[in-house]
Amino acid sequence: MSKKRKGPNPVPTTSQATKPLKPQPANPALTEAIVAPQSKHVPDSEQPFELIRFDRRVKWFIGICIGLFVLLTLAKINYSSIGMWNTTMPDGSDARRGIIAGKPKPIRMDEWAILAPFMLSQANQGFPLENPAIGGEKVALVGYFPINHFISFFRPDYWGFYLFDVDHGFAWRWNFILCFGLISVMLSFMLLTRNQFWLSVLGAFWLIFSPGLAWWSFFLLTSIYSGFGMLIASAYMFFSTKTRTILIAGVLFFWCFSMFALTLYPPYQVPLGYLLVFLLVGYTWRHFNKELLLSRLWLKLGVFAVAFAVMGVVFYMYYLDAKSTIDVMSNTVYPGKRSETGGTGFIANWFSEYYAGWLLSDQRFPQTWLNICELSHFITFTPVIAIGTLIYFTRTRKIDPLLAIILGYVLVLLIWIEVGFPAFLAKATLLDVSPTRRTQIPFGIANVVLAILYMSYIHAKKIKVSSSVAALLSVGVIGFMIYAAWLNLEDAQGIYKTYQLFLPTVFFIVLNFLLLPVINFQYKEIAVVSAVALFTLPNLKINPVGKGMSPITENALYQKVRELHLKEPKARWVVLGNQYITYLVTATGVNQLSGVKNQPDFKTMHVLDPTAKRDSAYNRYAHSVYNTYIDPAHPDTVIMQNGYEDGYQVALDPCSPKLRQLNVRYIIFDRVPQPVEIRCMKQVAKLGNLEIYRTND
Repeated sequence: MSKKRKGPNPVPTTSQATKPLKPQPANPALTEAIVAPQSKHVPDSEQPFELIRFDRRVKWFIGICIGLFVLLTLAKINYSSIGMWNTTMPDGSDARRGIIAGKPKPIRMDEWAILAPFMLSQANQGFPLENPAIGGEKVALVGYFPINHFISFFRPDYWGFYLFDVDHGFAWRWNFILCFGLISVMLSFMLLTRNQFWLSVLGAFWLIFSPGLAWWSFFLLTSIYSGFGMLIASAYMFFSTKTRTILIAGVLFFWCFSMFALTLYPPYQVPLGYLLVFLLVGYTWRHFNKELLLSRLWLKLGVFAVAFAVMGVVFYMYYLDAKSTIDVMSNTVYPGKRSETGGTGFIANWFSEYYAGWLLSDQRFPQTWLNICELSHFITFTPVIAIGTLIYFTRTRKIDPLLAIILGYVLVLLIWIEVGFPAFLAKATLLDVSPTRRTQIPFGIANVVLAILYMSYIHAKKIKVSSSVAALLSVGVIGFMIYAAWLNLEDAQGIYKTYQLFLPTVFFIVLNFLLLPVINFQYKEIAVVSAVALFTLPNLKINPVGKGMSPITENALYQKVRELHLKEPKARWVVLGNQYITYLVTATGVNQLSGVKNQPDFKTMHVLDPTAKRDSAYNRYAHSVYNTYIDPAHPDTVIMQNGYEDGYQVALDPCSPKLRQLNVRYIIFDRVPQPVEIRCMKQVAKLGNLEIYRTND
């Protein structure tokens, strides 16, 4: 047993603890041993500074997420809508082939008809740098697809394609972005909320499974887990005093920064990047400690310098390989030359998520809101949080700098969306590359982060306003929600009925009310975030649960094209007619002329358009559809026209010498062709209404 020490402030002792209480890192077991039973509760904001507390609960959470990732990947589970191929291109097989639960979503065409076939195309060709079937130049280097290049080290969600077959690789991608997205966001919230575990866990579920991510097939999670990982690494680099921790944080910072930067989708990256910078600045301001920040300063500066130097080498090597592709992409009519000044507003409205999740679906939505994906974003409590923050400031004369900075960030983005910036400011801030219909997603993420920060703040500071102020605030909340209901009723063009908005309005009146300092009770904040997490629970049904890629790989057309392709791998293909046929053919790995082009293939198009007279039609990310056009008076005429921002059509003679010049040997018709169309070819396969021909040698 240790001896008692003498000191001016003796503390009651036990057989396990005989030393006086000293400030030290929070440790539940240690605290129980040394704090007297009558000691008052110390608010979280006054606890000794601590980064992320990796206690048993946090380790269990991380372990469960990683365990689920492994098990679900081994089971070949994915959440793709590729089951749509069973009905879009029926071949007599079970319409539920490859589907375990839920319904594939037609609206998720970008995922099941484009991204999944692109992945398979790359896999079937051995992950090449150049793949004209999906675009010109080194398309997979700039687009986010699996590729044989060192850049794949920074695309961990695709590692499964290199380690396993395509079924397991596809499952790896889906489960990686979800499981590690949850881990990254949860740990970031632990950092930002001073280790409030349940608030962090529930907040992570709220963010990850919000409609703004779920209806977009979780595409943005690649930027979220890398971005939030970068935030965590930066905080440890700033505040840690241990050599080993600083070095590990430096490696994590390098990897996450590179992942985030090389995703190459500015409409999301720019506003999300600002959010991460403001979070880091606010966190450093909140916990400013000169001693911690300057501790091991030269080591920290050296690690940062090495990280940025290595990143500089990586980015330079990448740029050398990708320069021509980047030049092509940045000079496309769409999206390369796209530049905006904001002010076009939300697709739905700022408060549409109060009701959309309850009452809308991919088949039922207001026409002016475009579609269920475009209108979806995140639940926001920002108006009430702004009022609540002002009340706390007037009462305490203090404000959490992190909370204030993120509230300011949300208001600036709101101005960008609703009002817009002058052209010079839009360009100076780089927001000109982020159309408001895309900005609303990072804006929504910031609203969720703001809500979690606010709930963490009021958890540590309990105040209560007078009854008159409480009454005024209550009336204000009711008035605000009545306005939100009216706004949605007007915007929705008759989709909503008044009585349908009653329950959602009451539900959010209660939650907004609880965020104000009117009533206080233990776990009030947990009650609010739990209610929101439960509210988002139905979003789990947005994406179906599937097993493997059989809706594509077992389709009769896919297998027939693969069979012919393996016999003649260098032959090029073209589909004349239905665009969905060409999407499926892309997956086989053939080098086809038609289909979606992530960026223009000028080498091909200059054969069809030698003078580049119609280059504005195809100089874009586009869905290209080919059809027959034969004019005896003007032989070998090629017609090109751009009907949509992201699409163009080509009409030409199937026996055109230009197709022979492009080595097109196989042609698929979506109908029975006329004799004149097939005068230079012979049939090699027939699948229902589809006919496959090969040109005569």
